[in-house]
Amino acid sequence: MRLFWIVAWSLSAALAWGQPEDPPPSNVNARYRVESVELQPGGFNDLSASLRNRLQGLVGAPFDQASFDELARRIRDEMRNARVQMRVVRGSVPDQVKVVFEVQLSNRTEFDMSLPRVLYHSKQNFTFGLETTVQRGRHTFSGMALTDNDQLIERYSGVGAGYEVAPARRLRLKMQVASWRSQWTGATEQAAADDLYRARQHFEPSATISISRPLTLQLGVSVERLEMLQPAAAHQLSSAANLTLRYQRRWELGPDATRGLEASYGIRSASAALGSDFVYTRHHWEARYQHRRAHSEWNGSAEAGLLVGRAPLFERFTLGNSRRLRGWNRFDLDPLGSDRYTHASLDYRFRWLRLIYDTGAGWRRNAPLVLRHSASVGVTASGITALVAFPLRNGSIEPLFLLGMNF
Repeated sequence: MRLFWIVAWSLSAALAWGQPEDPPPSNVNARYRVESVELQPGGFNDLSASLRNRLQGLVGAPFDQASFDELARRIRDEMRNARVQMRVVRGSVPDQVKVVFEVQLSNRTEFDMSLPRVLYHSKQNFTFGLETTVQRGRHTFSGMALTDNDQLIERYSGVGAGYEVAPARRLRLKMQVASWRSQWTGATEQAAADDLYRARQHFEPSATISISRPLTLQLGVSVERLEMLQPAAAHQLSSAANLTLRYQRRWELGPDATRGLEASYGIRSASAALGSDFVYTRHHWEARYQHRRAHSEWNGSAEAGLLVGRAPLFERFTLGNSRRLRGWNRFDLDPLGSDRYTHASLDYRFRWLRLIYDTGAGWRRNAPLVLRHSASVGVTASGITALVAFPLRNGSIEPLFLLGMNF
């Protein structure tokens, strides 16, 4: 009998020796479940909706170190210039843990240089801008040199500087100063000789309040000192109170699909109570929608503006530039700009191909509204876009050529 048990034990040991052992757990915390996820300080309000949902979705799930390491990286990406440290602490009940992400603003000084405006327009010549920023913690300093012949009736050139600080999680304070030299076309000089100025100095303090994650409110005052061309006028002052309400949301629909929506309303009002020589009110509405999937992208926009009262020329609305009614020349439409306008655009991109359709109108009070259209085709590669834009009208078609970045 003893010989039987010796043989049986030997056979079982030999079989067990040939079986692979269970692999050890890759993480000692893998057997725990997540009781809660916290972000300190401030909570989740500064994160995108998709990231907030992902973090909250892990509550109740088994702890996975790789997943939380990836989420820590995404938090660092969204909260620029911040350090993120993750701690795993004991939960309130056995076999559960709390995950705490601690966010600290970095004290390193970061320097950046960019080209916010680079454009060549075959009818309106060059636009070029260079901007530098220095960021340390919550403080950002910026400087800019720009010559712009695209956005306004005038061609303006000069330098500017800015300072921005975030004293609280939902509050940003900003101050901008600039000095511009203005140039005018012959058509504008003939139409408004008394309203022209050779230079203007700009000063604008503002505060931006984050009401909720997608909604922000900006309040400020804009002061422009105009050096008029007419000797009798000498200098005039345009002082206006500003308010802009902006809504921004972005959704992640999958690994290669996103959707975004932005809408805003802005009002600027100048009055004698602010020491202004100009008295006017300027309204502006704008909405933009974006849908991106794989190599395709759709962008749609609609905007409108209304100007009431006597305003300086830089406040007038323009069409026929790189963003509105591409294919038309803004000086052919109206060398003085408009005090009412509406515009809509549909922009489709597939890989490097870009197709655009624009429609819009600019007019003045008691003048007829004339709706115009244009179409553009071009290529975009490495952030550089080349477009051929056609005005859609009866008679001869004279295409325009646009080349640049960020338009």
